[in-house]
Amino acid sequence: MKGIIFNLLEEVVTRVHGEDTWEALIEQAGVTGSYTSLGSYPDEEVIKLVAAASTALGVPAADVLRWFGREAMPLLAERYPVFFAPFSSAQPFIVSVHSIIHPEVRKVYPGANVPTFQFDTSPNGALVMGYRSQRK
Repeated sequence: MKGIIFNLLEEVVTRVHGEDTWEALIEQAGVTGSYTSLGSYPDEEVIKLVAAASTALGVPAADVLRWFGREAMPLLAERYPVFFAPFSSAQPFIVSVHSIIHPEVRKVYPGANVPTFQFDTSPNGALVMGYRSQRK
């Protein structure tokens, strides 16, 4: 997993819960805690951090991930406005992740483990999305 994910996780945990909480999660998870944005790290490390947060907060891991996603997206948009600016809503942006962003990630990082998506637009305008990833 790319280090940017770990950097974002550290940033949102520190902002909302404080630096001591981040340090406690690193210790509880038994991970190094030193991540560069362009580095690649084992998926298991983020899984351990999410599990540690789940235990510490007493909430399911899925809720930790959902919270992290909601907190991290504005930070990503701030850091990478070129990917977000062309879109006025989430639906076309999500489609662009599959058709524009992930192919670019594969070019820059050969062998990158990015998920694949399948899309179907229902008659009411809803986007039905299939998600396939080695990470599950």
